[in-house]
Amino acid sequence: MLQEDSTSNPPSNTQSQTSYPSGPSRRSIVGGYVIDNATCVAWGSRIMERPLNPEVRNDSMAALSAILRKIERRPYRARFLMFGPESWKQYMVMTQSAPFSGWKGMDPELIPKFEEGEREAVARELLKMEGITQFEFRTELY
Repeated sequence: MLQEDSTSNPPSNTQSQTSYPSGPSRRSIVGGYVIDNATCVAWGSRIMERPLNPEVRNDSMAALSAILRKIERRPYRARFLMFGPESWKQYMVMTQSAPFSGWKGMDPELIPKFEEGEREAVARELLKMEGITQFEFRTELY
């Protein structure tokens, strides 16, 4: 589990008394900018200076590795991770995380939301410098 110290506190875990876990548990929430596989592979391709194909899993893996090396060795105060129900489909430039007791499939309204701040400004600048224009700030169970 990746965990980064958060500069802001997420809202408290206010789960409904009538809502019961129905899926696998999740122990944290993460916040940051979400990109899809095609965007990830195009970014990795630019870093590696060679063409990569988003339909080829090894190319997706190479792109992920290239981006990890670039982001996590620099002072961006962010991490890069793959997440979601399907491997190699969604990635996040993660800027915040916090412990949270939830479960897969829970009502999204019960999940506290992070707000964009200083770390996100740095991450947005990184994405802009890397030519990434298609991204969305989200809070997700992890």
